[in-house]
Amino acid sequence: PGVVMFGLGIDADLSAQIRVSINANQLFFADTAVLEAARNQGDIRRRIGADLSMSITYRPFTSQNVILRLTGSMLVPQQGYKDLYGSDDYPYSMFANLILAY
Repeated sequence: PGVVMFGLGIDADLSAQIRVSINANQLFFADTAVLEAARNQGDIRRRIGADLSMSITYRPFTSQNVILRLTGSMLVPQQGYKDLYGSDDYPYSMFANLILAY
């Protein structure tokens, strides 16, 4: 069905060691006919929801030798998502990664 995405984002270097990235995207289905046929379900609306995310990157030695990144994201569901999943839950994801190089 394809997904259309409109978004805004910002990367802010708070110091030489810390960067914050914030993104907000609005997601839409390009065409719901394929979904409706595959799921044998009518009237799936196009609006999926708003995808919000934030990431903090920490480089303690101001080099690429040690990098710690913490990221969290969530979907604020709208009618298309609710039509498919019948839920008002806010799906989210959180993760961290550490890169060590010498």
